[in-house]
Amino acid sequence: MTAPALNPTPLNLHRRPPRKLLKTGAITKDLDVVLEPWRKAIITFALALAGFMVGLDQSIIEPALPTIVAQFRSVNDIGAYTSAYLLPQCVLQPLCNKLYSLFAFSAVYISSIVLFCGGCIMCATSTSSNVFICGRALSGTGAVGLSIGGFRMLALMPESAGQNISMGVFSLVLGSSIVVGPIIGGAITQGIGWHWMFWLNIPVLACVLLCIVAAMLFEGPDLRGEKYELPLLDKIASLDWVGTALLVLTLCPLILGIGFGQTDGWTAARPLVMFGLSAGSLGLLVWQQRTTKGDVIFDPEVVLHRSVWTTAGLFFSALSSTAVLVLFMPFLFQKEKGMSPRVSGFLSFPMAGTLALSTFVFSVLSTMLPYFNPLAILGSTLFLVSNVLFITLSTDGSHQTIPQIVGYEVIAGLGLGMAWLAEIIYPRSALTKHQLAASLGYTRMLQQVGAAIAVQIAAAVFTRTLIGELAALLLAPEVISALLHGADAASGGLELPDWAEKAVATAYGRAIRRGFIPATIWAALAFLFSLALPWTRLKGGVTAERRVTDTADGDAADGDAAAGHVNESVSASVRRGELGQLPMVNQ
Repeated sequence: MTAPALNPTPLNLHRRPPRKLLKTGAITKDLDVVLEPWRKAIITFALALAGFMVGLDQSIIEPALPTIVAQFRSVNDIGAYTSAYLLPQCVLQPLCNKLYSLFAFSAVYISSIVLFCGGCIMCATSTSSNVFICGRALSGTGAVGLSIGGFRMLALMPESAGQNISMGVFSLVLGSSIVVGPIIGGAITQGIGWHWMFWLNIPVLACVLLCIVAAMLFEGPDLRGEKYELPLLDKIASLDWVGTALLVLTLCPLILGIGFGQTDGWTAARPLVMFGLSAGSLGLLVWQQRTTKGDVIFDPEVVLHRSVWTTAGLFFSALSSTAVLVLFMPFLFQKEKGMSPRVSGFLSFPMAGTLALSTFVFSVLSTMLPYFNPLAILGSTLFLVSNVLFITLSTDGSHQTIPQIVGYEVIAGLGLGMAWLAEIIYPRSALTKHQLAASLGYTRMLQQVGAAIAVQIAAAVFTRTLIGELAALLLAPEVISALLHGADAASGGLELPDWAEKAVATAYGRAIRRGFIPATIWAALAFLFSLALPWTRLKGGVTAERRVTDTADGDAADGDAAAGHVNESVSASVRRGELGQLPMVNQ
């Protein structure tokens, strides 16, 4: 008796088994699973809200700076108020990314919320400039964990046609909130007082905390780092304390040296010692990262990838320029134009609104294009043009109008929004999920480094120019001293004749114009980095290969060995060029 012929069902290589909902309370190292819709919505909302507060806290104090400087009589601390918040985000980004890879997500994220709120309370209750600076530094430490945690969570979620847009929107929330901050800060400063801009952070962060607890701790996914099983001592050893210390010794003296140069002169002993210490530490850091075997804070495979260093350089430069623009806008409107903090903040809205709208529009448009490079190059070009226009903005207050200022802001926001998604598209097309999380951490770190350095340099240029301009006026020394410490006629702190008020406004205008020059240099550097971006095809090609490879890894993790072997074979065939064109995946 002959056996019946077998009619095996042909395999469909382009399908994977349907994913199951993650079991409540299950341990996972990769969120490549289908979460319950309500749980995913709560997590996404909490991450976006926390990211908004991180960016908002960076710039919300800008309209209040003239008031804070006058209250603390601390004109030389203008740059420190911003840099104290940015500096921890510069030096702690790699360390925080390591912490997320070693411990549970909820533990690191909730600890970051506590630190952020503690810093806000210090700022709100501060009675001196030094206490205020310490509070800003503590908030900056918590902000590191909140921003890195948001990017990491989104990077580990399932890939989909809209994931580029969702990650781009989260990045936009971080960036656009920096521009929205002056609007909110101006209204609060003029209405209920600048202290309340920090008190109001507490209930918002409490809402974020409740959302995370509800979604992650009550039978939610127990997201753990990929090295969670290591013993505690091994975890501590893998944090690369030497590399972190060298990074601190590289960046902190650099920022301090710029501040000392502002007050002591650039040839004085203190700034020269700080610059020398920074340069020496940088050399040691490069040597240590290249020679150390094992875990280091900078993964060379990620850092040296062209998709990473070009996008990191692009946004390092672009956001450095943006930080300078945001810093001086309140001084332009309040000191030169004589406007209130509320109106000053409102006039910053055109840049924020255009940035948000253009980012969304061009994120959708990018799904229809084979390459993103034209948008990145055109966007950086427009941003450079807007910076050149800002240099002419403050030449003479009588030669400019509010519509002109708004027009320049619109051009800047349009250019930034056009190129914004590059931060996500290029690294995601070439890296694994965990590498992508690390890459976004490095990019975020460089953005904060650039903003901190750019703000200090621009503040030094502004202060030097303002001192020289005021010294040339025929005013009493005590009046000049009061002006340098933030007093003005509009606030009632000084009584000046009409000619003196106009002369002081002109002095501020010239100082602001000089302060905008570094912003233009940063914008030009961003344009050069946009030209160096790799021409990565958004449909098929490398992105398609990565999609198949990640699918194989995901199936293996789900325990479906047969599907895993099939997909691994498909991935190998793609690399050998044995398969035809794959379906377009980034649409």
